[in-house]
Amino acid sequence: MSKEFTKKQRRLIRQLITRNCANYHDDNCIALDEGEGCPCVQLISNHMMCNYFRNAVLPNNEALEKELTGSKSKERCIMCNKPYLRTGRNQSYCKECAKIRRNMKNALYKYEERNR
Repeated sequence: MSKEFTKKQRRLIRQLITRNCANYHDDNCIALDEGEGCPCVQLISNHMMCNYFRNAVLPNNEALEKELTGSKSKERCIMCNKPYLRTGRNQSYCKECAKIRRNMKNALYKYEERNR
């Protein structure tokens, strides 16, 4: 189980959600809504973060992101802008985007080989 948020962290999380979260509307989460309204997980919990918040909203505050995720790196993928832990000196992509990029380059190489 993760650590509980401090008062300062809860205040910053609320500000981020109300200003930047595309799924937030009147203290409810549109993504979880099934007609009755579902409260935003971060606003009712002291330690939970949804994936959308972690990947799309939290990067707007680097200091808070580093505190909450314990990320040792500020590196961001140049394709999807998600933070990742760099494992190589020339790494520019997160693991998922590196795979996509490699497949794209291989497809282009095969296309050029066929059309020579």
